[in-house]
Amino acid sequence: YSMIILSSLIRNGNGIMIRTWLIGTSIILLVSSTFASQSVVLGVDGGTESIRACCFDAESGATLGEACAVPYKTSHPKPGWAEQDPQDWYENLGQAVRGAVDSLPSQGDHKFVAICVDTTCCSVVSLDSNYNPLRPSLLWMDARSALQTQEILRKCKGDDALKVNCNGEGPISAEWMLPKVLWIRQEEPEVWEKAHTICEYQDYINYKLTGNMCASSCNAASRWHWDGQECIRKNVDGHPGRPLSMYKTLGIPELADKLPQKCLPMGEIVGSLTSKAAQHLKLPEGLAVVQGGPDAFVGMIGLGCIHAGQLCLITGSSHLHCVVSSKATTAKGTWGAYRGAPLPGINFAEGGQSSTGSIIRWAKNLFGADLDYKTLDDEASLIPPGCDGLVALETFQGSRTPTTDPLARGALLGLTLSHTRAHIWRALMEAVCYGTRACVEGLEAAGHKCEEIVIAGGATRSAMWLQMHSDVTGKRVVVCENADAPLLGCAILASVGVGIHESVDDAVKHMVRTADTVEPHAETAAIYSKLYDLVYSKVNLAVRPVAHAIASLRGGADDELQNGPIISPSLLACDWSDIRGEVGRCMRAGTRHLHVDIFDGCFLDSPYAFTFGPQMVKAIKRCCDEYNSESGEAILDLHLCVERPARYVEAMAKSGGSRFIFQWEAMEGENDKERLSAAIALARRVVESGMKCGVSINPSTAVELIFPLLETGLVDLVDVLAVEAGFGGQLFQDSALSKLKKLVEWRAERPAEVILLVDGGVNAEKAPLVMKAGADIVVVGTFLFNHPKGLRHAVNQLMPP
Repeated sequence: YSMIILSSLIRNGNGIMIRTWLIGTSIILLVSSTFASQSVVLGVDGGTESIRACCFDAESGATLGEACAVPYKTSHPKPGWAEQDPQDWYENLGQAVRGAVDSLPSQGDHKFVAICVDTTCCSVVSLDSNYNPLRPSLLWMDARSALQTQEILRKCKGDDALKVNCNGEGPISAEWMLPKVLWIRQEEPEVWEKAHTICEYQDYINYKLTGNMCASSCNAASRWHWDGQECIRKNVDGHPGRPLSMYKTLGIPELADKLPQKCLPMGEIVGSLTSKAAQHLKLPEGLAVVQGGPDAFVGMIGLGCIHAGQLCLITGSSHLHCVVSSKATTAKGTWGAYRGAPLPGINFAEGGQSSTGSIIRWAKNLFGADLDYKTLDDEASLIPPGCDGLVALETFQGSRTPTTDPLARGALLGLTLSHTRAHIWRALMEAVCYGTRACVEGLEAAGHKCEEIVIAGGATRSAMWLQMHSDVTGKRVVVCENADAPLLGCAILASVGVGIHESVDDAVKHMVRTADTVEPHAETAAIYSKLYDLVYSKVNLAVRPVAHAIASLRGGADDELQNGPIISPSLLACDWSDIRGEVGRCMRAGTRHLHVDIFDGCFLDSPYAFTFGPQMVKAIKRCCDEYNSESGEAILDLHLCVERPARYVEAMAKSGGSRFIFQWEAMEGENDKERLSAAIALARRVVESGMKCGVSINPSTAVELIFPLLETGLVDLVDVLAVEAGFGGQLFQDSALSKLKKLVEWRAERPAEVILLVDGGVNAEKAPLVMKAGADIVVVGTFLFNHPKGLRHAVNQLMPP
């Protein structure tokens, strides 16, 4: 008549099974070491430098065996470009998975039930109709589409899809999908036409595994300008959740058909391993392949950050802040919120700091490579909060959020002779934490409340820094047991996809474990709060204009504009028969910035068919060198008003030119867009030759046409012509002043280093007007060389008192 009151089953990671029964008043235990089948999921992390794979217990999330990483090659064809071969991803995936499987304990019966892959986000692949790559992938970090980001912001201003970019104010990163595909459309039209599908690393790998092409809604929501909630709707005609109005405005409506037509949320099954893929991975055919997503955001799952109020803080060389929110609100100074990401039904917003762990490493190297981090931490722990009056700014590499400022720089303020390396070390650590608080406050101001910070990465190795993050932000800081969040996140998604756990929430409860929880110390937190409000925040604001001024010096004492507006003689007006003597007059007058106008007189296809050709430029440079010791090195601005100026770049560089200024109107193309593309290509070629690059515009040309070119950063000077190009002795056209005003306004709104030059018709009457309007350089010809009292007197007459 005995009755079973309680029954339970416990299985550990080594295959030991323990079943217990409570029957009446007796407990019966059955211990079995028969190594019953253990469900195993595979997590794969496709990172920037390598692809890694690891096996996990599908129920508990325990790591089984060891992770296996296989590196792949990244090529950099040009500065700012980064490419990888998609076929390398797939080949190396096979090696990584086979290595992870081979590392499993030999005893036990391992039953593989699913695999899930995360990858870098916005590593863009162009595929033909057979799904073969047409070109190398544009890696996530590839910055070639910087110009396209400006075009998108300009043309699509007001589009709702842009709100995720700081409430529509930008910036848009060149890392994102839309700038990259726009670059392909504009710069590689043949690839665009052949591209049947444009997708990501994520989508390509899943296709290779299953034969099914689909996008991840997390990628699409966070980097494609898609609505992550709408794009996964099923049985809906058209392209739900896609920013079709943006595609139409940008002239690429066909993009809606080129991007994957199917979109699945993370944790849903993409398909099953094909026979070919199973053979490549040495896994069972038909194994479930579950949808993953971007490595960092799958890492949020691996850290258990899936509830509103949780902030995932990924630390390394920089800090990335991702806060889960119930609201899809946006605001200036934040990225997102991304609706339906990382998972359906929730949203998240981002903040970021550019230089965090990198400045700690910089200080360690500065203090001595033989020092270890713990020694420096121990010394700093003896210093009180606030570092005895020393405060630092962590913005060594610019500021991301809540203030986007690429010209921001780091600082140490309050140094005295009593401060030690321990003070500096602690001040830098505190600065990073202050910056994190600023980012958190920016996210909260946008409507995304943060209750706790779940932290991963390098900062977790410093107990002092963990406590400091908690004290400065006033938030609870949580450290997870498994620090490899992306791989564990894949395991969680895989287990949910095949039903081992009912939901991601359920899987997180079983598979994510907390290793440490750090609470803020009330007394220390109060001190830091006062220092943040009264010191750090004020220093941050006060230093910003100084940092911008330093950037505008372009190198400090040797800067060509160090002493304000300068006069640049135009050698077009000098006596060519005595070029050596005329150059000497200019240099003795202190005008080391010489303007050399070059025109092609006979239109021959030769770099030597100039009025001022390379031989004359070389001679002028040689004359200048004779005077360098007494006047400083001369700067030769070569203004080429010629057809097809690109053919003369190398010749002028070899002749000693400092800057190559081309005429905007000489750019070939049937429309402004084509001329812009030609101008960018020429500017890049000039910069690669070692010269600086400038652009000149005729009096009749609208200055707004060159703004997109200036946004690229390739051009550092604008030559505003106040006369028609080609001959001297003309009268000044006042329209140049209005153009100059527009350029000054444009420059004031951007952290751009662009010199403004006015050229032609300037005399004693016009020079003050030009300088007052904002010109950095004033080119003067006839007035200087024909002045009755000599060139030096003419220069002095033009300069303001």
